[in-house]
Amino acid sequence: MDKCRVTFLPIGKTVEVARGTNLMEAARKAGVFLDAPCGGKGHCGKCRVTVKSGQHKHEYTPILTEEEIQQGTRLACLTWVQEDMTVKLMEVDVVNDIMVENITSRASTKLVNRAIDILKDSGIKVGTSFKIVPVKLPEPTIDDNIPDLERVQRELKSVLGCTMVNWTIDALRKLPVLLRDSDYGITLTLLKNGRGYDVINVSAESKTSSYGLCVDVGTTTVAACLVDIETGEIKSSANSGNLQMQYGGDIINRIIYSTKENGLEKLNHAIVEGTVNQLIREMIKELEITQDEIVFSVFAGNTTMAHLLLGVYAENIRLEPYIPAFRNAPALKAGDISLGINKNAPVFILPNVASYVGGDIVAGVLASGLWNGDETVLFIDLGTNGEIVLGNKEWMLTCACSAGPAFEGGEISCGMRAASGAIDEVRIDRQNLKPIIRVIGDTKPKGICGSGIIDLIAEMFLKGIIDMKGKINQNIKSDRIRYNQHFGCFEYVVAFGSETKDGLDITINEIDIDNFLRAKGAVYSGAKTLLNNIGMDVSDIDRVIIAGGIGQNLDINNSITIGLLPDLPHEKFEFIGNSSLTGAYACLVSDDAREKVKEIADSMTYIELSADPAYMEEFISACFLPHTDTSLFPSLKKAMNL
Repeated sequence: MDKCRVTFLPIGKTVEVARGTNLMEAARKAGVFLDAPCGGKGHCGKCRVTVKSGQHKHEYTPILTEEEIQQGTRLACLTWVQEDMTVKLMEVDVVNDIMVENITSRASTKLVNRAIDILKDSGIKVGTSFKIVPVKLPEPTIDDNIPDLERVQRELKSVLGCTMVNWTIDALRKLPVLLRDSDYGITLTLLKNGRGYDVINVSAESKTSSYGLCVDVGTTTVAACLVDIETGEIKSSANSGNLQMQYGGDIINRIIYSTKENGLEKLNHAIVEGTVNQLIREMIKELEITQDEIVFSVFAGNTTMAHLLLGVYAENIRLEPYIPAFRNAPALKAGDISLGINKNAPVFILPNVASYVGGDIVAGVLASGLWNGDETVLFIDLGTNGEIVLGNKEWMLTCACSAGPAFEGGEISCGMRAASGAIDEVRIDRQNLKPIIRVIGDTKPKGICGSGIIDLIAEMFLKGIIDMKGKINQNIKSDRIRYNQHFGCFEYVVAFGSETKDGLDITINEIDIDNFLRAKGAVYSGAKTLLNNIGMDVSDIDRVIIAGGIGQNLDINNSITIGLLPDLPHEKFEFIGNSSLTGAYACLVSDDAREKVKEIADSMTYIELSADPAYMEEFISACFLPHTDTSLFPSLKKAMNL
């Protein structure tokens, strides 16, 4: 079989592949990240590269203009290697550029403190079964010559009043050298286990802190932090994009990829080694500690992410009757999943509820206090997947909406995730239809992210540029409204090439708007279906809690205008940021909280929208601006005379 060498610029990575290999697969083999929200089907156009040299085959796609094709621009997923090639990447650091809310920010710290207060107020004890025990041993002599292990056991009996102490082989291997290097002063990290203790780690006496790791495994982003086990203080945090994005922007595409040869192994490696372990190494370096000092970990993620994290077959999640492999993961240790911490550290995975509602939502419910209040709360997590919970301490209904990656900029021609260069806020001048934009990073724009798309569509609707169906008014005379022969529809120019980072126009077309209306329609109709199931109306909602990254810059007015959120007074809305990581943190610092989340998961009633006979009608009605039933949006109806 002929071999070809492919070099990726500007990073200078080279890989050898068989002739005929797909360029996307060549990049993956080389460890080069190429964004692929559509899973490599040629639909999204995000895996653009420039072929500098080398014969290759490529499939025609309407996503690329003739000019781009002549300049060597290709979609990697629709290109096949025929000889040695040199390829230039359009984006180099896509994964690390994504904006992720920091749990140590002032707003997030407030949420963390509130979540802990909620636990305490409800009688849930904050504290863990870990015990940090410094031990100073007398040096052995001819007269006192018992072995090292028994010498430590003797001292522990006097300190703990307990003889049942279980050692791991890893701790035993460290003991002889560590005792002598530290002048017989050591610190043991112990975990209460029934009537005894398990030794998780042994370190020098000067190392009197042990750490816990909590991680929010999002479909798009992953956020982590290291916490002092004894004090609960967050010592370090880190975040990045989920490296699995190169296999698809949503969970369905990733599940499909997992069924391919070695697909599950690649997805598992991408999240564990490619993402989580990288974040761990970053935090370890910052704190100047060793991985053995991280003695516990908690993970929150949707059901698919939990399966892929553990390397568990996930295909049945997307196939009727949608059965996951597990709700509660078995007892795990870090070594079982190649996690880069103490290999004997226990690993807790927050429980799933159903195929499309996972531990991240359970964590969010815990953090929000929904489970412990009398108010009827609508909890919405706006991310790559749209999950919704409706209820209070007496009852909870939940569902997942097939919103797709639109809120992360996916399926939008000029869409992008919230990163430097993304337009995240838009206003349109009524007189000249010129947009006033805000760009993340105060740089030239190169795309538009979820919050910006919401603003843009709302402004276009309010200014009469589009109608209730999302169709552009062709009678408006403006150089910003034009017909795109390439896509066969009208578009609005947000920024001309002379104003952008890469010299290309940033536009939104009728196909983009239609895709986004379906995404927002899925969320609203999901919430409406939950209300219908319990015989309630929008007016019965006491509070709306919005979680997820998009909530940081979400404009409530515009979200109501497009029919994404229910038309309620603004004081009823609350943003709580990364509630998944906050809930994971609560489970890290409280043994009782880990029992409580199991109760929460068991008490949530899952509604499978595809099996609800009234859902499709609700969905179709919600795919208009703001809705076919304008009586649901009285404030907008009055303002626009709908």
